[in-house]
Amino acid sequence: MLFLWFYHACQRGSPRFLMVSDHINYLTFEDPGAVNTVRRALKLAEAGDLYGAAETAGVDVAHAAIVSEGLRRGMRFSIGAEIDNDPRARPDAQNIVDAMRPDGMIRSVHFLTIEHPEKGADWPWPFDNPEFKELFSIVGTQKTWEMYIVKLIDDIEKLPGQIVAHIYAPATFGNWPDMKRLEQYENRVLDACAARGLAIEINTRFLYRDHPHDQKQKYRESLVRLLKKAKAKGVGIAVGSDAHSPKDQGAGFEIVLRLLDEAKINELVFPVSGRLARVALRATKEHLQKVLSREPAVQPGSSITGYGRAELGLPERDEAEERLLRKGAKGRRAAPPARATKRPIKPPRKLVKAAKAAKPVKIAAKKKAVTKISRPLKKAKAIKKPLRKAAVKAVPKKKALVKKAPPKKAAPKKLGAKKVAPKAKKKVSVRKRR
Repeated sequence: MLFLWFYHACQRGSPRFLMVSDHINYLTFEDPGAVNTVRRALKLAEAGDLYGAAETAGVDVAHAAIVSEGLRRGMRFSIGAEIDNDPRARPDAQNIVDAMRPDGMIRSVHFLTIEHPEKGADWPWPFDNPEFKELFSIVGTQKTWEMYIVKLIDDIEKLPGQIVAHIYAPATFGNWPDMKRLEQYENRVLDACAARGLAIEINTRFLYRDHPHDQKQKYRESLVRLLKKAKAKGVGIAVGSDAHSPKDQGAGFEIVLRLLDEAKINELVFPVSGRLARVALRATKEHLQKVLSREPAVQPGSSITGYGRAELGLPERDEAEERLLRKGAKGRRAAPPARATKRPIKPPRKLVKAAKAAKPVKIAAKKKAVTKISRPLKKAKAIKKPLRKAAVKAVPKKKALVKKAPPKKAAPKKLGAKKVAPKAKKKVSVRKRR
C-alpha cells in the first residue's frame, strides 16, 4: 500500500516532493522490512526496470510505469514517521523507528494528561479527537494550550526529530487563546526549533476540511504570522497536508502558496536521509545568488546542514564568480582587500627591454628545435616503407615454395616410364615372328 501513495502522486503530477509517514502507534516489527522493500522498488522504477519494480512492490506493471515516469520527470519521494506521545504505541516503538531509518521524523503532541471527572487522574486525553472535545469546557482553553506548549517544547528539546507538526492542534474545534498568549506560544516554539535546528510545519488539513469560514480565516492569519516569524528567526518551513488517504495528498497547497508569497518566502525544506534539504519554489535571481554564496553551517544539535555547492552538483567557485559575489548591490565593485603600504619594486628599464627583445629569439629557437626533430622522423619513415614492401613481396615466394614442395606429383611420371617398356618388348616379339 505504501507504493500506491507514490503512484497516486505521480498520476496526479503533484506534490513533486512527497514524504509519506505513519503514526508511531501503528508501527510493527514488519514495517522496517516493508519500508526497505518499497525503497528498493522505487530505485528499480527510477532505473527503468518496470518488471522488477512491480514484482518487488507487489503491484501491476502499469503502476510501476507511472511511478517510473514521475521519478524521471524529477519527482522525489521519502518515507518518514510521525512520533507523538500516543499511549497505544509499543514500548519499543522507537527501536522500530530506528530500524526503519526514516528520511524524516515528525514530532507532534496528541495527548495531554488530565484529571478526568469519571476516569480519575493521569488520564491521557486526545484533545484533537472529536469524541472528547466536550472536555475543553472542563479543562479550559487557556490551561489546555499551556499544557500543550509545555509538552511540545519539552519533546523538541529532549527527543529526536526534524519537523514540528501542526502547532495549532488545540484549535481544531475553534478553541483559540487570546492573541497575546498565542503570540507568546508561537515565539516559544520557534525559539526551541531554532535552537535545535528543527523546521516548523504548515499544516493544511484545517483549510480543506469542514470548518466555519471565520475559523479558517483566523487560521490563515495565524499561518501568515507564523511564516513571517519563522523567516525572521531562520527556522525552516515544511508544508504538510496531513492526508489520511491518497486523495487528500497536496490538498490546500494552492492556499499555502499564496500565503508564502504574502510572507515573501521562496524556500521550503524536504527531509532526505535524516536531514533537511532546501527546495526553491521559484528559481529567481536572488535565490541563485544566495545558493552560490551559501556556506554549509551546522548548528549545535541541528539537523539542517544547508545546501552546499557539492549537494547542488556545482563545481568550486572560480575567480570570475568570486568577483561577481564581491560586487555591491548597485553593481559596483566592493572595496579591494587591504594591501601593503610599500609599493612593489619595479625592475629596471634595461631588463624590461632585454626581456622584450629576447622573446622572438626564444620562439625561433623553439621552431628550429621542432624542425630538427621532425627531419629524422621523416628519414625513419622513409626507411620503414621499403622494408614493409620487401616483406610483402617475400610472401608470394613462400607460397610458391609451398606449391612446389610436395614431390609426390613426380611419381606418376616414373610409373609411366615403366609402362613404356612392355610396349618395346611387343615390338621385339613381332620381329621374331617375321
